[in-house]
Amino acid sequence: MTTVELSAVRRATKSAATATLAEALAMESRIPLIGECLRDGHISPRQFQRLVTFTDLIDREDYASQVDAAIAAELRLDGTWSDPRLRDLVYRVISRHDPDAVRRRHEAAKRDRGCHAYPLADGMAELRITATPEDVDLAMAAVRALALTVCEHDGRSAWARQSDAAVSRLQGVPFACQCDRPDCTSAANGLELSEQHARIVVHVVCGCETLDDEGHQRESGPQPGPSEPTPEDPAPEDPAPTDEPSGADTPGFLNGHGLISAGHVRDIAARPDAVVRFLNKPGEALATHLPSDPYRFSRALDTFIRARDGYCVFPGCNCPAWAGDLDHVGEFDHRNPARGGQTSSHNGNAKCRFHHLVKTFTDWLDDQYLGPDGRTRIEFRSPRGLIVEGRGHTNEVLFPGLRDIEFHSPAPPQTARPSPEDRAPPRRRRTRIADKLARRRHERKLNRLDRLSGAHKRAHPATGISLPTDPDF
Repeated sequence: MTTVELSAVRRATKSAATATLAEALAMESRIPLIGECLRDGHISPRQFQRLVTFTDLIDREDYASQVDAAIAAELRLDGTWSDPRLRDLVYRVISRHDPDAVRRRHEAAKRDRGCHAYPLADGMAELRITATPEDVDLAMAAVRALALTVCEHDGRSAWARQSDAAVSRLQGVPFACQCDRPDCTSAANGLELSEQHARIVVHVVCGCETLDDEGHQRESGPQPGPSEPTPEDPAPEDPAPTDEPSGADTPGFLNGHGLISAGHVRDIAARPDAVVRFLNKPGEALATHLPSDPYRFSRALDTFIRARDGYCVFPGCNCPAWAGDLDHVGEFDHRNPARGGQTSSHNGNAKCRFHHLVKTFTDWLDDQYLGPDGRTRIEFRSPRGLIVEGRGHTNEVLFPGLRDIEFHSPAPPQTARPSPEDRAPPRRRRTRIADKLARRRHERKLNRLDRLSGAHKRAHPATGISLPTDPDF
């Protein structure tokens, strides 16, 4: 009856009234401290709605109040939270108290997987397949590879080609180019070509205790360190051994999806095509860059940064870390690397291609530093002076052993690699690029001094955006 009354008073549908009532009950009994975060402006109403959904695992559990307090404490820190990061936060906290809750949720969802068809308007229909994320990644890789076998004159959009490629694979018929040209250069047999090229690495980050609990076998012999994705390595990776206190129950992180239960990690590791690798051995220091080029991240540091960040670090972006680029936060000085912007774990982060280009070719300025709690924090300053904290959720909390991994700079190359500035001697005292990099270094220095004094901003708690204190802004 309450739902009927609420729908009548608010002129809302029954489903909308039911959702509102569920949010009110959750705020009253299940997550009151998270509700106070909403009241104080640390999260938006939509974010609270998502948290109500994510925390239904703890409804009527004895540890619900502890989970509520832990999540609320995280939300009150500076930073922005997207839906995937909120979900990762909730599942990480819940797994500390009841890892079986996350596992049961996954097993129930796995039992309910299926394939459904839905009619759409304009004579179209939708085919929806529900499967585990690793299987979906592999299937989409095969579809994308097959869609790329057409020649450049095919008139279909990329989405249309992928749709046709998926249908052709399901029907077992060849996927053909539609250019209708006699000189078409597409593959004669797209099915065979897609099988050759649709090899993808599904990156899974987990603690070594998660696999040790089940005695899973690893590759024998000393490991040379992590490697970048290659066609010969179509397997999940385990790049971060840690000393996570919860041991075998510690969840893992699946690139492009987020947190997964420890049991799900072990299921992936048990696949016949799985290859388990360690980022380093105890007491081993890893190289930060390639010996031949101090600008290029080493394969070990590449894996470390992507495993640590999980996503593009730009606020609100959910691009998976392994689908983007690695960026030097402080720009690398090709003429004099010792002057600044060196390749290191503290000066590198993951950005999607779009936000990487935004940072590089516009007046957006970012900075990365360690906060008082030891976590990596990222700050972005827009051309108008808006300051946005982009920390949110990173895997440093889930895998604290990442902080213990040490890096070293390899010996410099015998012959210096010519920088772009040296290829054409400039007529100016220094090039425009050098001027831009010097200005950015100076701005970061001033921002850090302001940050230490606490006088450079007034925070907007709901969004993590800070505004200049100038009243005329």
